[in-house]
Order: sequence, then structure tokens, then C-alpha cells
Amino acid sequence: MAEAQDAWHRLFEHSPVPVLLLTPDLKIVDANESYLREVLRTRDALAGLHMFDAFPDNPHVALADGVSNLAASFEKVLHEGRGHVMPLQRYDILPDGRPWQVRYWLPKNWPVVDEKGSIVALVHHVTDATAAVLMRKTNATASVRTSSDARFLDLLQRADKAILEAGETIRKTQEAILRARAEMDYVRSRRLLKPI
Repeated sequence: MAEAQDAWHRLFEHSPVPVLLLTPDLKIVDANESYLREVLRTRDALAGLHMFDAFPDNPHVALADGVSNLAASFEKVLHEGRGHVMPLQRYDILPDGRPWQVRYWLPKNWPVVDEKGSIVALVHHVTDATAAVLMRKTNATASVRTSSDARFLDLLQRADKAILEAGETIRKTQEAILRARAEMDYVRSRRLLKPI
């Protein structure tokens, strides 16, 4: 069981897929290195904060709706018990010690359930689409798709594949942990039934 937990920790920490782990009441539990690089924040600066205290809307953008849209997605995941893929979302970030920076994301959120099917955590994954969006805005008058658009689509496809693979690895790790727990329970029960 310790081996499975260690494998899970290594997978989470070193995954190229940016992932933030939250409690069901949206407190930040942990973030992997990929996520921290994307949002230009440190683990210590985020740990224990409420999601929207750590990542508020940019006060300089009058129609900022990142918080309300993300909150609605989390609510949908908690209510339906399944993942939710959000459309392209502008959600600016405030890096540690720096001014606000414009960001566009493709967010995906999904639940982590225990063996009874109860949601014990939420996973928040983002793909940074800022460069592609800003390039598209710059080239808005061009009618021909550029090679950067193809690279962007390829990036999205590779990100989706990585998410699916990570999900499968998480599922297998959870199954391994459940099997290890069952084996330990079985061994304990056998010890209790032995005559003294």
C-alpha cells in the first residue's frame, strides 16, 4: 500500500499536466509543479487558501467572470459527481510579487471519490491558451489559418491525451490502494480468528 501511495505522489508531483487539488469546500490542498509554473505561484503561498481568495477576479477588468464561471463548474461537478470541461475562459493571474497578467485557460474539473462514492476532493486542471488567443487577436484580419493554430490544436489534443492517461493512472492507483486495504483487512481478520 505504501508503494501505491508513493507511486501516486510521484505521478501527481511530476506530471506534465497542471493539477490543483481542492477540498469539496474549495480549500487548496496541493498543487503539482506544472500547475505552480503555470500560475507563477508557490505551494506555500497557496496551501490552505480558499480557491477564490488565492485566485480572485482581476479588479482592473470590469466584466471579469472567471470566479463566477469556475464556481459554477465546481458546483456542477459536486452536484453531478462527474467531470466538467469549461469553454475557453479569461482568468487573469496575480503572480507572487508581480502585477496582474492576462491569461486565457481551458479548464477541466473532476471529482475524486472514495470507495463509498462520496466526493472527497476536486481536481482542477488548466491548459494555458493565452499565446494562441493573443496571437489570434493580433491576426484577426487574416483569413488563413496559421501554423500556430495547428500547433495550438496539437497542444490541446496532447493535453487531452495526457489528462486521459493521468486519469487512468489515478484510477489504477486507487484500485491498488483499495486492494491493499482489503488484503490488510483480511490479514487482520485472520489473525483475530486464530485460536490462542
